[in-house]
Amino acid sequence: MKEKKLGGRPKLANYQKRTKCFRVMFTENDYIYIQSKAEQAGLSVNEFCHQAAMDCQLCQRISPEMASAIRDLSGIANNVNQIAHQMHTYGLEAVKQQCFSIISEVSRIITQVKNNSHDSED
Repeated sequence: MKEKKLGGRPKLANYQKRTKCFRVMFTENDYIYIQSKAEQAGLSVNEFCHQAAMDCQLCQRISPEMASAIRDLSGIANNVNQIAHQMHTYGLEAVKQQCFSIISEVSRIITQVKNNSHDSED
């Protein structure tokens, strides 16, 4: 006997089946924009959103410690500008100690940032 071919697409393996769903709300303008982007890509809106979510690259948010270190560095940058102005006015020898103090503070902050980034990778 001859086997009859079944119509339709072959069944997916269990690991290929999409069984979970997220509900996402968009404004009317956002939805129209996404529809047009999906159309340009030749995909359905669902497939476009799926690919966009799977392919996106995210950055970790800045931790409070990192934000504090950035503020400290910003303050130090201001101090460096003031020291540069003093050096032009009074000469290098007059502000030498301030320079060493800023260098040690920058080194401390860099060490703190390195330690925090290593802790967050674990």
